[in-house]
Amino acid sequence: MTKKRIIAVVLGLVMISGLVVSPVNAATLSEQLDESNQKRADAQYQIDMTQNTIDGIETEIAKANAEIDRINGVIGSINDEIAVLEANIAKTQAELDVAEAKRKEQEDAMNERVRTMYMYGNGSMLEFLFTSSDFADFVTKVDMSRYIIESDKESLDNLAETKKVIDEKKASIEADRLTTVSKKNEQEAALAQQQDVKAQKDSLLAQNQAIIAQAQATLDAETAAAADLRSQIAAQVAAQNAASGGSSTGGATSFVPSGTYTWPCYGEITSPFGPRTDPYTGYHEGVDIGASTGTPVRAMGNASVISAGWNGGYGNCVVINLGNGMQVYYGHLSEIDVSAGQTVNQGDVVGLVGSTGNSTGPHLHFGVISGGDFVDPMGFF
Repeated sequence: MTKKRIIAVVLGLVMISGLVVSPVNAATLSEQLDESNQKRADAQYQIDMTQNTIDGIETEIAKANAEIDRINGVIGSINDEIAVLEANIAKTQAELDVAEAKRKEQEDAMNERVRTMYMYGNGSMLEFLFTSSDFADFVTKVDMSRYIIESDKESLDNLAETKKVIDEKKASIEADRLTTVSKKNEQEAALAQQQDVKAQKDSLLAQNQAIIAQAQATLDAETAAAADLRSQIAAQVAAQNAASGGSSTGGATSFVPSGTYTWPCYGEITSPFGPRTDPYTGYHEGVDIGASTGTPVRAMGNASVISAGWNGGYGNCVVINLGNGMQVYYGHLSEIDVSAGQTVNQGDVVGLVGSTGNSTGPHLHFGVISGGDFVDPMGFF
């Protein structure tokens, strides 16, 4: 074997080795992308569920705040009532003090009268008779004495009645004050309990907000990781295209296309063109390529975009026109990166693999219309 032939064989083995290893690496990246996408989905689910919890907690906190405001309002009203009652008690006490002073004054006067009458006589009929100038004067003195005694007695009775009324009024106000103070104490206990409930809910809210922050950090990190993995996968697919003249699908039932068109994405063909019963019964008007959510989907050739949006069972779908009666369908996309009327070049990314519409998992539905009917896309590669 000549030296040149040896070098050629070695180079050939290296190229074959590269073609064999690349799908393995791509598969590894695809698995990593699957794992990253699952982590993103888990993080987003955690965020959504925790946000629902937070919404409920915030609603309960709003109720607690409203109840605290209501109780504070009640306590304020009770304080106003207590202030009025305290003022009434003070006024009543002042009235009682005046009455007591008046009573003491009258009692002192009566005591003095009694003492004088005891020392100098009690104003008997005989005294009035001998000291009177005539009978009319006698009658006048008797009547005057009777009037004074009755007046003093009436004053004492009135004074006693006044004291009784004041005492009763004071007792009533004091009872009302005690009742109101008791009500205030009850309301303050209710307020303390409500504030404790709110504090617990505030703490729970903070805990859930921390969970969301952590999940959001995970989501952001995995989003960046997934974008990097998609870039690596796209680079490997491009390298495979350059090495094989087409795009490789890899996998256990891998298909290495060849020809002038670009294979849409890396992945395993999970359902071929034609009749099928699983997972859906009917005629399959295309091929399904199993790939991770977010895998770039590339245009088969230079084309114009006919439609880009929701398309029934296809879910998010892009349809391009290659000319010569050929149209290409890319279904179940998670993201659409083109718009109707736009022109794309062969190999341009038109969207990302997903599982929208009638789909049991992430994959690309790849369909081709030629001559007005769906045909097997495999015939073009």
